[in-house]
Amino acid sequence: MSRALSELHELELPHIVLEDLDSPTLDETELHHLETVRRLRMGSHLTATDGKGSWSVFRIGKSTLTPLTVKQFCERPKVVSEICIAITKSGKPELVTQKLTELGVGSISFFFSERSVPKWDAHKIEKNHNKLLKVSRLALAQSKGVWLPKIELGGSFKEVIKDTGIALAHLSGSKMTNEVRRIAIGPEGGWSSEELDTPNPKYSFHRSILRAETAAIAAATILESETA
Repeated sequence: MSRALSELHELELPHIVLEDLDSPTLDETELHHLETVRRLRMGSHLTATDGKGSWSVFRIGKSTLTPLTVKQFCERPKVVSEICIAITKSGKPELVTQKLTELGVGSISFFFSERSVPKWDAHKIEKNHNKLLKVSRLALAQSKGVWLPKIELGGSFKEVIKDTGIALAHLSGSKMTNEVRRIAIGPEGGWSSEELDTPNPKYSFHRSILRAETAAIAAATILESETA
């Protein structure tokens, strides 16, 4: 952990995510959240990040935040982990996004595999993508992180996974090694035979058949433990 990030955690102040630390304004929704959910009042101190590695301490005003310290910057880990997961049933993408953001995964991609149950049109994909971005921001604030993950939603197995070299999680695959930084998780029904026939390497990281969301969280924990 970098010194700047350690200092952030040691302050033990509420933490939020802002679009721009140089123009730290709050809209009515954000102000309402701070007052009613976080129980903060005017004059209270908090920390804020832009989700791009920078953070600072602020004092809450009527609709603005007054900076109290200069911005600090936390370097992103040199090796960033990436997890792709087949789109699962309602509610699961939000859970996965929340937990993977907390764990510090650098890139989260949701795709449609051959056996994915949900079928979304372009409008629903955009709506759900916006929802996942909000979930990720709240999770970053809760975990006092400073780097938002890249989040992508949509695309087929061929568009997102095939010919990329990313590993596929598979129970009968080789034991996952420390060198693996990118892994894809299949749907509840498992990979199709066509998907398994791709040259993408296959790795196993648990002795049991896990639900897709459980597998994504377990894989993220393993990958991020190597960058701690």
